[in-house]
Amino acid sequence: MSLDYLFRPRTIAVVGASRNREKVGNVIFRNVASTFRGKVYPVNNKSETIEGVQSYKSLKDIQDDVDLAIISVPRESVPGVMEEAGEKGVRSAIVITSGFREVGEEGEKLEREVASIANKYGIRFLGPNTMGLLTPDYNGTFAFADVKRGEIALVVQSGGIGAYMLNWAQKSRTGVSFLVSLGNQTDVKEYEVIDYLAKDPETKAIFVYIEGVSDGEKFLNVVPEATSRKPVIFIKGGASAQSAEAVKTHTGSLAGSYEVFKAAIKTVGGIFVENLKDFLNLSKLVNSSEPIREEILVVTNSGGHGVLTSDAISRAGLSLVKIPERLNMELRKVLPPQSIPKNPLDLSGDAGRDRYLNSLKIVSDLDCTKLVIVESLPFISCTEVAKVLLNFKGKGIIGVTMGYDEDSASRILESASIPVFTFPEEAVNAISKLVKRPSPRRKVRVTQPIDSARELSKGKSFLADYEGLKLMELYGIRTPRWGIANTLEEAQRLADSIGYPVVMKISTDQPVHKTELKGVYMNVERDMVKEKFDLLSKISKRVMIQEQLTGLEAYVGGIRDPVFGHTVLIGVGGIYVEVLKSVSYGIAPVYEDEALEMLRESKLLDMIRARKRGYDEGSVIRTVSNISRLILDLNVKEMDINPLMVNEKGAFAVDVRVTF
Repeated sequence: MSLDYLFRPRTIAVVGASRNREKVGNVIFRNVASTFRGKVYPVNNKSETIEGVQSYKSLKDIQDDVDLAIISVPRESVPGVMEEAGEKGVRSAIVITSGFREVGEEGEKLEREVASIANKYGIRFLGPNTMGLLTPDYNGTFAFADVKRGEIALVVQSGGIGAYMLNWAQKSRTGVSFLVSLGNQTDVKEYEVIDYLAKDPETKAIFVYIEGVSDGEKFLNVVPEATSRKPVIFIKGGASAQSAEAVKTHTGSLAGSYEVFKAAIKTVGGIFVENLKDFLNLSKLVNSSEPIREEILVVTNSGGHGVLTSDAISRAGLSLVKIPERLNMELRKVLPPQSIPKNPLDLSGDAGRDRYLNSLKIVSDLDCTKLVIVESLPFISCTEVAKVLLNFKGKGIIGVTMGYDEDSASRILESASIPVFTFPEEAVNAISKLVKRPSPRRKVRVTQPIDSARELSKGKSFLADYEGLKLMELYGIRTPRWGIANTLEEAQRLADSIGYPVVMKISTDQPVHKTELKGVYMNVERDMVKEKFDLLSKISKRVMIQEQLTGLEAYVGGIRDPVFGHTVLIGVGGIYVEVLKSVSYGIAPVYEDEALEMLRESKLLDMIRARKRGYDEGSVIRTVSNISRLILDLNVKEMDINPLMVNEKGAFAVDVRVTF
């Protein structure tokens, strides 16, 4: 059912509206009454009037149709109110009340009851445990009533974060189109809200604070359409094991893997940020009408800040625009003799208002972002430069004000919707995240398991190591020449056929770390086979003999994430994978261009290409893609290839562990 009755109601009833101005129900009623143009009905079974408005003892006593009921009553009363709303024909609801699944089993049972009643009557509801909903038509929250109208939508899974962001919006004079406090997402889910807001013409960008995604599969299917329409920026709570536990007690959500979440956001084309500061800094760019480009011109009165900004631009993978020679000649006329017209454009420490104005006139039509830095000095103030920048609105201007009057300068620029920062590095970081946001992808998860692979894994919770190698070969992943020996004679014959030196290792049914058990010997020559076989036979009945390869040790793994499903991991392999943790994640299926990006992100690509050894990066890319198909086809719970040996001949799975 459409969310229109929730976001665009014609009539609203506030159930639990209180006469006490310190109660949530009273604050909500006052907020709604002061912002909504339609009819508002307070419902309170003990009061005749609320804030001078006739009150009703129940929803049924209201003569008109009610599109939206905002419910703020004690927890035990919520099911009864929802039943009453259903009988009345109410189309949507916001359940402000907390104390449901986020507090334990009893609350979870009550929440299921509320959901069942709402489902019976076809009521779409937000919450419970929500601070409410703010739209261009009404403020149905218990936060501030005087929020500036704007083009940024805020979607939050924490009422506290929502209240903070409204406070921030007020202080920074940032306009808000919607604030949606998701609460426990019992009915209305985050992906539905994102989809709805992406189609809203009054919303320019969507900022999402999320603790747990309700349905990873639907998220992956729905959100790419939203990000193709406008920027969607995400920050996640629940990064560490400790905070993931806090999430459970806060919203009753499953936090899922932080790294897999980041991979999912990249897949759907969202912008991921690590902290609230980056979250809010990005809003400065998307809330303005300035065209933001990847190439940057730095204009400053401080050579040192120019150097630091250039460094930040380089680290962010952005570039400094080259100033055309024709403009260089013009710039020489307005710059002092000691200033060279290049990028960064150093106007010198004695630059005044006119030098900023004249220089910007010359470069204003360059198709780039102009990052204009001013450090207040006896010769110029931040406020003076801010006023100069107003003349170049729409030319890709971003201000950086540094000094005693930076706050007043910021207010001037913010009032004109020109982005302004206190540090150039923060501006560069925000630019990078905006212009480098990934293209959205939809993951088509069709399983087509190979018959022999299905038979190999049928009814098993894990594969023996030699079965894992067979599985690799079935999926087109190369392995070193190998064999299994149960006797010394078999071991000698196998080693002779493979060729020396060989690797000898224990062969186990259950997944184990063989090196930790001292179950791997390398560089085994012919005269060493008996000695090593005797040692290994004391640990394992079977012994594996393998061709010894040289090259780079990589790691490829797969997991079944509880939220987003099957995911591939790649990184540096061998004994260092858990130490270096230089790992990249990709949501399965992983296509070959995505696999290349994962190699780059994990730094593995640099290592493969190092010293121009001719190592076969294409074979690693194909391995990653094939593994992504394998874990989907066979519904693998967890697997790893460690190491995947990479050399000029290809990529070879040396040791494999698979669990279901």
